[in-house]
Amino acid sequence: MTIEDGIARSEPAVTTRSCGDRAMVAAGTPRVLCLDLEGGWGGSSRSLYYLIRSRVPEWWQPVIVTRRPGPIAGRYKTLAVAQLCIPEMPAFRPSERNNPVAFALFLWGLRHLPAIMRRLRALVAEHRIELIHVNHESLALCGLIAARRLGLPWVCHVRTQLIPGIFARLVYRLINRHAAGIVFIAEPNRAHFARLVGRAFDGAKTCVIHNPAPAIDPDSTPLPALSEPAEALRVLSLTNFSPNRGVDRIVEVAAMLKRRGRDDVVFFLCGALANTRRLPGARNRYLEDMQRRVEAEGLAATVRFPGHVDEPERAVLACHALIKLTRQSNPWGRDIIEAMTAGLPVITLGAFQGFVEDGVNGFIDRDYDPARIADHLIRLRDAPDLRRRISHANRDKARSLFDGRACASRMAAVYAKVIG
Repeated sequence: MTIEDGIARSEPAVTTRSCGDRAMVAAGTPRVLCLDLEGGWGGSSRSLYYLIRSRVPEWWQPVIVTRRPGPIAGRYKTLAVAQLCIPEMPAFRPSERNNPVAFALFLWGLRHLPAIMRRLRALVAEHRIELIHVNHESLALCGLIAARRLGLPWVCHVRTQLIPGIFARLVYRLINRHAAGIVFIAEPNRAHFARLVGRAFDGAKTCVIHNPAPAIDPDSTPLPALSEPAEALRVLSLTNFSPNRGVDRIVEVAAMLKRRGRDDVVFFLCGALANTRRLPGARNRYLEDMQRRVEAEGLAATVRFPGHVDEPERAVLACHALIKLTRQSNPWGRDIIEAMTAGLPVITLGAFQGFVEDGVNGFIDRDYDPARIADHLIRLRDAPDLRRRISHANRDKARSLFDGRACASRMAAVYAKVIG
């Protein structure tokens, strides 16, 4: 018996059709249990929240289970959506290293499975749940097991690109084989998944639904901590700190600008430390190393660390541009779509120009070159007319790509077809 069979044995068979573009709600409203990884501390949580907020209530009725307590709980309370935190839910996301240990820790976390299942069964009975939505591939293995034991179909939201390897292929193939529907946030996201799955890839039960991004509330006010200095180009990074996300590259760009005598570009690196430890229990020094370099190179005036931001929409209102120098060439995350919605020019890396078009609504380079990134920022600083043109282009594109009602309608179609 393979590892896949050991994890997924005896899951009920589910007949699935391809994802459609319109929701058709029959006699009853589908009741969906959503497993959320982050509790509001990351983009996947916020994207799920906006999807739920944008739906017509008759399309589906959600119940939320988060793995972490966090700021999203208050927002769901405002929507009158039931929400519960079960921190014991084990997660596993393959990375570039240390996967055997991480997988062993996931298996060790399954010792809590009886208690987890008691709480999930109570929710399923109370709310008459018909479907499980796993909102991040890190919870795919846990969601698969829970769905099998509950006798329910499940949909998986694949939001990131796992680094190729045996464990990444394992997780993707389990999702491909056992999920009743698979939702991707961008087309390159689906193409990467298909490459790792190989010939068994079942494209018929997949679709791409962009993360929704509602228009910024006109009554929102910019965050004061990010609104100074008034005369500088204020550049926002809105992602947690890890090497893959390339936040340290921003320090290199700041150093390049300093060598050119430009102290009129200020970076706000907002976020928290991601889990990038090499071994369990080891100290994660990624953020410390960045802060030490900023001090050593005299960049404290132009590189600032405000910490995690609970209201990113107010952060983008306070700044003039967003920067994302990811090492994974994935320019389609939550930070980018919120910046586009607010009209901020985006400076990023990658080949996919479905969101950011080079020279139209920002700058996107295939390869990282700090001198070239500095050139883009200087152009934005010195050309207010260019910023205004890009701002209009970004708002127009965001309205067409990230409309919440349209995204929610497509998700409702996925649920309706899976349930049948």
